[in-house]
Amino acid sequence: MPKKRFEERPYDPISADLVRDVTAMKSSGQKGFLAQNPIAVISTRTAAPISQPAGQAEPTITKRFLLSRGEDAEMNAFLLRLQQSARSKVTLSVLVRAALAVVMESESKIREELQQQSFRLPSTHDRLALSDFEDRWRRSLQGALLR
Repeated sequence: MPKKRFEERPYDPISADLVRDVTAMKSSGQKGFLAQNPIAVISTRTAAPISQPAGQAEPTITKRFLLSRGEDAEMNAFLLRLQQSARSKVTLSVLVRAALAVVMESESKIREELQQQSFRLPSTHDRLALSDFEDRWRRSLQGALLR
Protein backbone atom coordinates (compact mmCIF):
# COMPACT_ATOMS: atom_id res chain seq x y z
CA MET A 1 0.00 0.00 0.00
CA PRO A 2 1.52 3.40 -0.97
CA LYS A 3 2.36 5.85 1.75
CA LYS A 4 0.67 9.22 1.98
CA ARG A 5 2.75 11.92 0.33
CA PHE A 6 4.63 14.10 2.82
CA GLU A 7 3.44 17.71 2.89
CA GLU A 8 6.01 20.40 3.68
CA ARG A 9 3.70 22.68 5.69
CA PRO A 10 4.85 23.94 9.08
CA TYR A 11 2.79 22.94 12.08
CA ASP A 12 0.18 25.61 12.86
CA PRO A 13 -1.32 24.93 16.31
CA ILE A 14 -3.55 28.01 16.23
CA SER A 15 -5.51 27.43 13.02
CA ALA A 16 -7.03 24.13 14.16
CA ASP A 17 -8.18 25.69 17.45
CA LEU A 18 -9.67 28.71 15.67
CA VAL A 19 -11.53 26.60 13.13
CA ARG A 20 -12.93 24.36 15.87
CA ASP A 21 -14.05 27.32 18.00
CA VAL A 22 -15.65 29.20 15.10
CA THR A 23 -17.51 26.18 13.75
CA ALA A 24 -18.72 25.27 17.25
CA MET A 25 -20.03 28.82 17.79
CA LYS A 26 -21.74 28.95 14.36
CA SER A 27 -23.42 25.58 14.83
CA SER A 28 -24.71 26.53 18.27
CA GLY A 29 -25.76 30.03 17.17
CA GLN A 30 -23.61 31.72 19.83
CA LYS A 31 -22.02 35.12 19.43
CA GLY A 32 -18.27 35.40 19.90
CA PHE A 33 -16.86 36.16 23.33
CA LEU A 34 -15.90 39.74 22.48
CA ALA A 35 -19.30 40.39 20.87
CA GLN A 36 -20.97 39.32 24.12
CA ASN A 37 -18.42 41.11 26.36
CA PRO A 38 -17.04 44.17 24.55
CA ILE A 39 -15.10 45.32 27.62
CA ALA A 40 -13.73 41.88 28.43
CA VAL A 41 -10.20 42.73 27.35
CA ILE A 42 -8.82 44.77 30.25
CA SER A 43 -5.50 44.97 31.97
CA THR A 44 -5.10 42.44 34.75
CA ARG A 45 -3.27 45.12 36.72
CA THR A 46 -6.38 47.34 36.90
CA ALA A 47 -9.02 44.64 37.17
CA ALA A 48 -10.42 43.62 40.51
CA PRO A 49 -9.07 40.23 41.56
CA ILE A 50 -11.36 37.29 40.96
CA SER A 51 -12.02 35.45 44.18
CA GLN A 52 -11.01 31.82 44.05
CA PRO A 53 -12.16 29.09 46.41
CA ALA A 54 -9.55 28.32 49.05
CA GLY A 55 -6.84 25.98 47.80
CA GLN A 56 -7.61 26.45 44.10
CA ALA A 57 -5.23 28.14 41.68
CA GLU A 58 -6.45 30.72 39.19
CA PRO A 59 -7.29 29.14 35.79
CA THR A 60 -4.62 29.66 33.14
CA ILE A 61 -4.71 30.41 29.42
CA THR A 62 -2.04 29.30 26.96
CA LYS A 63 -0.81 31.83 24.39
CA ARG A 64 1.10 30.63 21.33
CA PHE A 65 3.00 32.13 18.42
CA LEU A 66 4.83 30.80 15.40
CA LEU A 67 8.56 31.02 14.71
CA SER A 68 10.56 30.02 11.69
CA ARG A 69 13.22 27.37 12.26
CA GLY A 70 15.91 30.05 12.05
CA GLU A 71 14.15 32.25 14.61
CA ASP A 72 13.74 29.24 16.89
CA ALA A 73 17.47 28.46 16.65
CA GLU A 74 18.34 32.11 17.40
CA MET A 75 15.95 32.17 20.36
CA ASN A 76 17.37 28.94 21.79
CA ALA A 77 20.93 30.28 21.46
CA PHE A 78 19.82 33.53 23.14
CA LEU A 79 18.23 31.60 26.02
CA LEU A 80 21.39 29.53 26.39
CA ARG A 81 23.52 32.69 26.60
CA LEU A 82 21.15 34.10 29.25
CA GLN A 83 21.33 30.86 31.22
CA GLN A 84 25.13 30.94 31.14
CA SER A 85 25.17 34.57 32.30
CA ALA A 86 22.58 33.97 35.04
CA ARG A 87 24.05 30.59 35.98
CA SER A 88 20.45 29.38 36.20
CA LYS A 89 17.86 27.86 33.91
CA VAL A 90 15.84 30.48 32.01
CA THR A 91 12.76 29.30 30.14
CA LEU A 92 11.08 31.17 27.32
CA SER A 93 7.88 31.50 29.36
CA VAL A 94 9.75 33.21 32.23
CA LEU A 95 11.46 35.60 29.83
CA VAL A 96 8.24 36.42 27.96
CA ARG A 97 6.28 37.00 31.18
CA ALA A 98 9.02 39.31 32.51
CA ALA A 99 9.19 41.23 29.22
CA LEU A 100 5.40 41.52 29.10
CA ALA A 101 5.36 42.92 32.64
CA VAL A 102 7.94 45.56 31.66
CA VAL A 103 5.96 46.47 28.54
CA MET A 104 2.68 46.73 30.46
CA GLU A 105 4.32 48.93 33.10
CA SER A 106 5.45 51.25 30.28
CA GLU A 107 1.98 51.53 28.73
CA SER A 108 1.76 55.34 28.97
CA LYS A 109 5.10 55.79 27.18
CA ILE A 110 4.09 53.28 24.50
CA ARG A 111 0.74 54.99 23.95
CA GLU A 112 2.52 58.34 23.51
CA GLU A 113 4.83 56.78 20.93
CA LEU A 114 1.92 55.15 19.09
CA GLN A 115 0.05 58.44 18.74
CA GLN A 116 2.80 59.52 16.34
CA GLN A 117 2.25 56.42 14.16
CA SER A 118 -0.54 55.08 11.97
CA PHE A 119 -0.86 51.31 12.12
CA ARG A 120 -2.99 49.06 9.93
CA LEU A 121 -2.72 45.28 10.05
CA PRO A 122 -1.94 44.02 6.54
CA SER A 123 -3.32 40.90 4.95
CA THR A 124 -2.03 37.72 6.53
CA HIS A 125 -1.05 36.55 3.02
CA ASP A 126 1.35 39.48 2.48
CA ARG A 127 4.50 38.33 4.30
CA LEU A 128 6.51 41.39 3.31
CA ALA A 129 3.87 43.80 4.66
CA LEU A 130 3.52 41.72 7.84
CA SER A 131 7.28 41.85 8.33
CA ASP A 132 7.23 45.63 7.90
CA PHE A 133 4.26 45.91 10.30
CA GLU A 134 6.10 43.87 12.96
CA ASP A 135 9.27 45.92 12.47
CA ARG A 136 7.35 49.18 12.92
CA TRP A 137 5.92 47.83 16.20
CA ARG A 138 9.42 46.79 17.30
CA ARG A 139 10.80 50.26 16.60
CA SER A 140 7.85 51.93 18.37
CA LEU A 141 8.24 49.77 21.46
CA GLN A 142 11.99 50.27 21.46
CA GLY A 143 11.57 54.05 21.15
CA ALA A 144 9.07 54.15 24.00
CA LEU A 145 11.09 51.91 26.33
CA LEU A 146 14.36 53.76 25.76
CA ARG A 147 12.83 57.12 26.72
